[in-house]
Amino acid sequence: MRLERLLSVKTGRRTKLISLIMLMAMCTLAMTGCTTFDNFRYTFIDEPQKNDGNTIYIGVFEPQTGSDAEIGAAEIKGIELANSIYNNVNGYNVELIKVDTQSNTKSAKTAIENLIKMEPVAIIGSCGEASSLIASEFVGVARIPTITPSAVNPLVTQDNGFYFRACITDAQMGAGIAEYAYKHLASNNIAIVDIKNDSTVTAVVDGFDDKLKDMLGKKKTNPVVLRTNTTITNDSWKPLIKEIQKSGADTVFLPLTTDQMDSFLTLAEKKGLRGLTIIGTKAWGTADFVNMTKKHQAYKFAFPYDTVINEDNITTDSVTAETQRFIIEYATKYGSDDMPTQNAALGYDSYLLLMNAINYAKSTKGPAIRDALLKLTGVHGATGVFEFDEMGNTIRHVNIATIKDGKIVSDYVTKDTSHAGSIGAIE
Repeated sequence: MRLERLLSVKTGRRTKLISLIMLMAMCTLAMTGCTTFDNFRYTFIDEPQKNDGNTIYIGVFEPQTGSDAEIGAAEIKGIELANSIYNNVNGYNVELIKVDTQSNTKSAKTAIENLIKMEPVAIIGSCGEASSLIASEFVGVARIPTITPSAVNPLVTQDNGFYFRACITDAQMGAGIAEYAYKHLASNNIAIVDIKNDSTVTAVVDGFDDKLKDMLGKKKTNPVVLRTNTTITNDSWKPLIKEIQKSGADTVFLPLTTDQMDSFLTLAEKKGLRGLTIIGTKAWGTADFVNMTKKHQAYKFAFPYDTVINEDNITTDSVTAETQRFIIEYATKYGSDDMPTQNAALGYDSYLLLMNAINYAKSTKGPAIRDALLKLTGVHGATGVFEFDEMGNTIRHVNIATIKDGKIVSDYVTKDTSHAGSIGAIE
């Protein structure tokens, strides 16, 4: 009887232990709906890390799952590459802490709150516009300097004080397009097609107009021979083609998606509208768009793009030895078949900018790093030479890419730098 009671007690304890393990597993799975298991474990399971004073942390606030995961993965690869090269600053070892926005606003809010609890000295991210807007308030209150590699929404950095961006804004894209069309192509027959109810395209067009006015000065001859807007339907292509033909334009700003452009060009070719230079936005820098253009050889395509390679697979005129190092190190780490995207290069540059600021500040305090970022000038990254305006927007030359032999290559780098606020040359 004593043996039976003992076995009964042991069996009961084992049952309770199994139940406890299952409960912990269920809690863990439930938490992954808000953030990644690694983040949950770091925040709620692991003992708080006791910093020996020799390590600082950079937060990585990017989507690792969901609709933006591919872009997030590219930026993370650039960040991790930079960290593998530059992992020490002012005597501190630098480690990365990654959180997953899961490409949605609810998870992004949880992720940024958990990341701030981990007390990074700075944060990189996000590629998502909505996630970056959500993070903006939190990093401002926490006074943690943050750099988004690719979010272009002006509200991300506006009136924040601690949010910066490595990419150019929509207005800066427009300025670069204007210089490319008017100065590089020397076109006096430019058509501008705006898209109805698309604020992003409108911002690009506004940047184009501001830059064109600056370049024209007192000249009365306007190179824009057509200015129109359209809706995105197949029924709108025929009248738009007629407008462009009638205008005599040889250069057209037409920011359509890959499928829309394919449909438009198929009809344009039938109607005899050929030989144009068609300019779009950085959204064209994808493999799908490049593949689409192979069907439409009668056109030249150009678009703003933070590419780092020209047609000879070497660096562009706007960048330095850091670009070459990025290309070589990227191939070494990820393989020669894995060509770096502009998002990877911008992730790399975001990390470099923080390392430069921490080194310049001689401090790991957020306000000191922020102040150092604002004072940086002539910082050479993989995508160009950096400095920031007072709002945290980069002051940059704009690279215009084209497509040649199935590759995205650099076609022109603007002579003037552009400012996110007032477009034009920086005096």
